[in-house]
This record gives sequence, structure tokens and C-alpha cells, in this order.
Amino acid sequence: MIVLKFSENNLAEALSNTYTSPTLVQSKNHFKYLKKYLGEDGINAKTIVIEESYVSKDFLQDYTSYYALCFQNYPKVCKRVHFFLNEFNDSYFQSIIVGDQIKNEDFWDAYLGFIVVKPIPLTIIGYTVLKTYVNGSEFESRNFWGLRQYSIHIFGKEVKIDSLAFQEQDSVLAACATTAIWTMLNKAATDFYTTLKSPSQITKDADNVSPGGGRLFPNKGLNLLQICHAIVNSGLVSEIKQPDFHLYDEAGKVTDSFISNSYLKKILNAYSPIGIPIILVIQVPCGGQHGLHAIVVTGFKQSAPKHIPPQDQISFLSENIEKIYAHDDQWGPFVRINFEEEINLITPWTDETTDKAPTRLVNIVVPVYPKIRISYEDIEVLVLGLDAILTFFFNENIISDLIWDIRIDFSENFKKQIAMSSLDEGDKFSFVSKSLPKYLWVVSCYITEFKIIEFIFDATDVSNGMIGNSIICYLPSDIKKILSDFLIENRELLHPLVMHKANVDYYNFLIENLN
Repeated sequence: MIVLKFSENNLAEALSNTYTSPTLVQSKNHFKYLKKYLGEDGINAKTIVIEESYVSKDFLQDYTSYYALCFQNYPKVCKRVHFFLNEFNDSYFQSIIVGDQIKNEDFWDAYLGFIVVKPIPLTIIGYTVLKTYVNGSEFESRNFWGLRQYSIHIFGKEVKIDSLAFQEQDSVLAACATTAIWTMLNKAATDFYTTLKSPSQITKDADNVSPGGGRLFPNKGLNLLQICHAIVNSGLVSEIKQPDFHLYDEAGKVTDSFISNSYLKKILNAYSPIGIPIILVIQVPCGGQHGLHAIVVTGFKQSAPKHIPPQDQISFLSENIEKIYAHDDQWGPFVRINFEEEINLITPWTDETTDKAPTRLVNIVVPVYPKIRISYEDIEVLVLGLDAILTFFFNENIISDLIWDIRIDFSENFKKQIAMSSLDEGDKFSFVSKSLPKYLWVVSCYITEFKIIEFIFDATDVSNGMIGNSIICYLPSDIKKILSDFLIENRELLHPLVMHKANVDYYNFLIENLN
């Protein structure tokens, strides 16, 4: 055990090994990122504790898959580097370890997590669990919705922290897509549906051969189909979101296609409540070229609904997402990503280029539970009709635009929200005692920061039918009665606005649930 004061040089020394010197460590993107993340402008580590001869189960799995068969005698044990918010020396730390655990409980509140250093050349950053920045689920705060709780055993003490595991891409056993899947499964595997596997096993699950037809190891990368294979073999299914924004040349021919920032925000906002990290396939600037890369979104910062003057187009709360946080295996955990214009993302890849070339999004891979059969797009089509109907009802009697929030959630989580809402006790009990499917699409309509109505849809049904489940109205009873009468009187005019084969059924659903 070695105790060091946190500094740039000590961090480089702690992360080095026999095959990778501290100087080489300092040249890595991971070091550039981690010294900032762990430093004063990040989570503010003050002390480093190095645990030597650490047996990492994750590395052992990869060791037996590849490194044990190398002529070079690579060690099978790692070292684990711990970080603390408080300052202390080795003698004090020893007294904490062997002292009264109850008396020393407060000491462990300063624990910030660890980095496993693998005993191989260059790709040294192994299983890593670090605390996030300050986290909260409220508007205006960083909302890291892709976290889980980890129990960390350190010198006989169990410490629990909320985070999401990270590791560097091992170019031998795993490409960036494999590492992205592994990161995602670290959260999804907390549910009984899903199995957490090592990067080498994920690569094997992707297919029997590489994209080029050659052997899997050393691995050169996974294509989109292989990513989906690996996800399915882990117990989930994938929704693939395609580009919605096209670039044209002077002749009007499409030259390239990307996913717009607006669409990305919609998808992240919609699927975040179920907590499964979302994989982005991005095009990054590197060495004057652009290459495809996979990262995993774990959170975002979103501002509250605000006054918006009435618009010609529908307004979505997802537009209030200001920045996102992602695990990028070539940089580090919880990397901050900002939006620029319609399709540009500002990432560490952008910051590293001399011309500040933007990063752009090519595909979104949304891992979901198999029982979820209704997609975001199925619900957005219905919301367009609901917005048109309510806009007709208010008929310029409001000075602020309707703002729509579309999210999928567990029914039990939504019932908890209803129990804490401003509804009267009778309405609360009526809803929370109701039998519901496990997954719901919840569509909330706001006027400024005031929620006026919520539409609940069954996320496990088939899209061809009427999947409306219930409506929760927060409007005063007199306005609710006027809305109900309005819908009845204008049935023939308004029901075609619901762009669905079952539009009559949906319109009847509105009337029945607002009476």
C-alpha cells in the first residue's frame, strides 16, 4: 500500500506499470482528461492510495481469453488506485483501517472511487468506478440517470457509491463499440433480464467473425449489425435511430446525413427514465480525418419549462437539454458534450483539433427491455395530433406555447410521482391503485412551468391499436368541463387531427377520460 498526495506527477506514477512509463501515461488522452476530472475543477481528489497485487475479475476473464497465451509473460494481477477527497498520510490511513469502523465511518464519506491499472502495454485503464459531479434529478441540475450503486471492498471496508463503470478500449480484445456495450450492460445488468459479460465475451457474442470476415481477436471494430447482435445476446433489444438531417451539394444531391441535435435531445429525454445508457455512433475529427466512434450517454443537464410565445411548430421540453455526459473509452467517464448549431457536437475530440472541427452523430442505438414494443416515434405522431386539438381549444387565449414532454417510465415510478403530485387524495388513490403495464409512455403538457395534463399510453402494446390507458388532468374542474364539451361538440372536425388508423378510438378515449 502506498499513500500519495494528489498531483499530476503522482497520478502519472500511480497509473504507470512495467510496460507503460509515467511519461507515456502523461501523453494519453485519458490522463489529460482524468487529471482535470479528479482535480480541483472536477471532484477534487486530495489523496491517492495505491493497492498493489489486486486481482481484477474483469481482467482475469480477458487474461484467460488472450494474454495467458502470449509468449510474453504478462502478469495476471493488477493494481488498484483509490482517490479520496480528504488529505492524510500512510500512518493515519493504517490507523483508520485497523481502528474502530463505526468511529471512523465519516472518513469513508470522502472516498471518490478507484481505477484499476492493467499490467499490459499502453491500454492500462481497466475497471474504473469514480464518483460523479454533484447529481440530482431536478431541472437545472446534472441528472446522471444512467448510474447504479457499486459496493467497493477496500482493505476490509465496504463503501457504496453511485456511478457507472468505465474502462479503456483494449484494442486486442475490444473495439470502442464493445466497450460501449460493456458500459451500458453495467447498468442494465442490475435488472433480471440482462447479463453482464466481459468485453471479450461481448465481442464473441457480436458474431463469429469480424466485419471484414477475418478473426475476432485482435479486434478491429464492430459494425451496427454486430452491435445489435451483442445487445440481443445479453438479453435486451435495440432501437436504431437513423439520420434525419441531410447535407446537399450544389446539384441538390445528398452528400452526407447526420442526426440533428434536436432529434438526439428528444431520444435522450424520452428513454432516460428507464435508466439504460444510450449508445451514440459519432463521427469524430482525428488527424485531419473523420472516423466512426461509439460512446455511451449517461446523463444530461436540462432546464425547467419556460415561457415560450405561441409557435407555428410544436414545442418540446427536450429542447431544454443544455449538455450531455458520456463515457468515451478514449477519454474518460462522464465527458461533457455541448451542442452547437443544428448538427455539431463539441467533444474532447473537437477541442483537440487545431481547427476545432465538430463531432457529428451518425446513429443512436437505444437498448430497451424486450417487453417495450412502442417506440418514441409511435408516440410523437399522436402528440402532434393532441397538440393541434389543444391549440384549437385554447384558440389564442394563452400567451405561452404548449410544451410537450414525452418519456417512457416504469409504472411503479410513475405511481410514486402521482402520489406526490398536487392531485386531490381521491384522484391519487384511484390512479395508484389501478393495475398498469410495467412500462408506460407518459406525455406531459406544460404551459410555462405548470403541468396541465398528462396522457398515459401502454408501452407494451401494439402500435396499430389504441394504446391510450388514462388521462390525468391538472386543470381546474370548470376548465376541464369546458374542454370536455368542446371535444364533444367538435368531434367531426377534430378527430382527423389524430394521425392514426384508430383516430376515432383515440378521440373517444379523450372524451371518456375528461368527462
